[in-house]
Amino acid sequence: MHSDEICFREDGKNGYVWRVFTKTKAIFFAAKSRSAKHFRKLIRNFKGVIVVDGYRGYNYYPVKQRCWVHLIREFKELAKNNKEIDIQFRRLLILYETLKDLNTGPPIEDEIKKAKWILADIVACLEPIDGSKKIRTYIKNSDDDWFTALYYSGVPLHNNHAERELRSVVLLRKTIGYYRNWKGKRWIDIVISTIHTWRLQGQNIFQNLRAVQT
Repeated sequence: MHSDEICFREDGKNGYVWRVFTKTKAIFFAAKSRSAKHFRKLIRNFKGVIVVDGYRGYNYYPVKQRCWVHLIREFKELAKNNKEIDIQFRRLLILYETLKDLNTGPPIEDEIKKAKWILADIVACLEPIDGSKKIRTYIKNSDDDWFTALYYSGVPLHNNHAERELRSVVLLRKTIGYYRNWKGKRWIDIVISTIHTWRLQGQNIFQNLRAVQT
C-alpha cells in the first residue's frame, strides 16, 4: 500500500487530504489536520508493507518502506551549492542503483548489509559538513526502513504510485481552491475514492456513473 497527504483547505482554513492506494483501490479522506490519527483510521487492520515519505506521522507503523525518490530530491537540493555534500549525493545515487538491482530478486543478506553500511557511511561523512544536519537526520530517523522493500516481493523503493495518483487531487485543488463544508468532504471521501478505484481497475467510469444514476 502507498500513502501520502496533501494540503487542501476547508472553507479557507488549513486542512489535508489523506490518500492510500493499492494497485486496484484508492481511498481519499479529507481532514482538518495532519494528525496521524487519520492515517490510523484509513489503514485500520492492514498488515502489509506501506510505502511512505518521511513524515513522522507514519513512524508508528512497523513495516514500511521509506521513499528513496523523496530522499534523493531532498539531498539534491542541498548538494546544488555545496561540493562536499554533492560528493555524498553522488554516492547515494550509486547506492540507489545498486538497491534497484537488489530489489528485482530474493534478498541477498550480505549485499543488503553492505548497502546499509554505505548509507551509514554517507551519514558519517556528512557529519562535519555545515548545512547537512537536516538530511542526516532525515536518513537516520528512518533507520532500516530504507531497505524494507528488499525483503518483500513486489514492494518498490519509491512512492511514485502515490505521487502519480496525487495529480487528480492537485487538479481539483487548482480548480476549486478549497471545499466549503461537510458535503465537499463527502465528495472527496466517497466520490473521488470511487472514481479513482474504478480507474485503477480499468473500469469504464462513464458507464459506471450512468449505472449509479439509474
